Amino acid sequence: MDKRLEQANCLTETDCLLIDPRSDRETLLDNAEMRLDAIKDLMFTLSTMNGRDRDLTSVDLSNLATVARYLMGDASDLLVAARRIDAQQRVAARAYAQAPVARRAGGGHV
Repeated sequence: MDKRLEQANCLTETDCLLIDPRSDRETLLDNAEMRLDAIKDLMFTLSTMNGRDRDLTSVDLSNLATVARYLMGDASDLLVAARRIDAQQRVAARAYAQAPVARRAGGGHV
């Protein structure tokens, strides 16, 4: 298996979105927002449909619910991954701030 796939995050127990561990926070948040917008649009479309005129069936509703569930799962996984990046960056910044000046990058003997 490709090493990048071995390091990818799969935070759900079912089929999942593979998240590239090299992704930055903004990319993760943009992709989560994209999925949430898709769910919002899907739910708007569903709420404006009239079952009698458009032959909306229980199968259609089930299919729409399944799509929404997958999109919500993906968005949730992306948000969790973005939060992890934030937490890692805060820990790294705190460790850097607490390190002696000589151990910081660029602070050694000349």
